[in-house]
Amino acid sequence: MATTRASIPLLLLLGSCSGPPAPDAAASAGKAATPDPSRPLPLPVPEVVARVNGQEIRVRQILPLAKAMLDKVSVAERDRRKPELLRKALDDYVARELLLQEALGRGIAADTRDVEWSYDQMRREHSADDAWASFLAGQGMDPQSFKAELRIQHTVAALVAREVQGWPVPEPMARAAFETNPQGFGPPGAAEPPSFDAVRGEVEQAVRQFKADEIKAALVERLRARAKIELFL
Repeated sequence: MATTRASIPLLLLLGSCSGPPAPDAAASAGKAATPDPSRPLPLPVPEVVARVNGQEIRVRQILPLAKAMLDKVSVAERDRRKPELLRKALDDYVARELLLQEALGRGIAADTRDVEWSYDQMRREHSADDAWASFLAGQGMDPQSFKAELRIQHTVAALVAREVQGWPVPEPMARAAFETNPQGFGPPGAAEPPSFDAVRGEVEQAVRQFKADEIKAALVERLRARAKIELFL
């Protein structure tokens, strides 16, 4: 049986959700076609809510994401939107799992110094022991699982950064970006704008950063297309 990576304690009560049991699984070679995401959740809510290439995702792992979304919804709407947002949290977690698996498959690892720096930064922001304990409890984590989560985030970020950096910028796109604001490239304060050829690398890098979200989304869709994804919600 596949093992889970980051188990997070239950944070969200689902008792008010009701409805008939869902099918055992919706499996696909890519992203599973799902019915209305606001349909009632199965009762009982399964402990394992998805598998991604055999890797189990448990309900407690997606609840912090769902809780963060629900916290932005009015109290009157929370019960109604709970199924929709739980499924949205699951979809986001599936995407993250696909990216993590791809990163590990490519041998991409987080820089331990970056992980430690991020951890120390968060610890400094909650310097008092009780504030730190309250912060971790709000995330549904302890110090060890929080650091593990940071490592996953940095690993995924490293994959995305490599994907963005390797994205080939079409010359017409680069030229169009340059011509929009030629003086935005090259040495600041120069009297004359640079030539396109002189700053082409800088322009391409700017285009890549502008397109970063699209490049990441395209990567996720490619990974979905070749993955085995089973959904149980």
